[in-house]
Amino acid sequence: MEKKTLKLSEFYQLEAELNGVINQQTGEKLSQGLLSQKLPLNIKYWLNDMAKKVKEQKDECEVLKDEIIKKYGEEKDGIVQIKMTVKDDNDNDVINPAFVSFQNEFQKLLTEERELEYKQLKLSDIGNIETEDSYDLFFSLLNVEEM
Repeated sequence: MEKKTLKLSEFYQLEAELNGVINQQTGEKLSQGLLSQKLPLNIKYWLNDMAKKVKEQKDECEVLKDEIIKKYGEEKDGIVQIKMTVKDDNDNDVINPAFVSFQNEFQKLLTEERELEYKQLKLSDIGNIETEDSYDLFFSLLNVEEM
């Protein structure tokens, strides 16, 4: 097993590269993700293993994100949220200082690093995939041998 230190923001990126991306508002699939590709069973196994570990880190980050939202947000009808804009004394929309504080703290959180332990695959293991998507972070985890 290999180990690599990634920023929390990179766990979000890697999760998208492995599982694909869906527009939350429209349900449209924006990218397929490596796991939706036709792959040998052993490669799919190791990619699923990696995806589980990535999801664990992402889920932990989401818990911390929720804590930051509770810190800066306001509760209304049992839901805590942070408005991006608020009205000033002249009834103009201005950026909410609480939202800026949330963003700053969350961005700082995303720069924290965690270790990912994974089975390093070879470029030849996934060489048959034909895709238009880019998997830059995943590529950095590959063992790129001479072809």
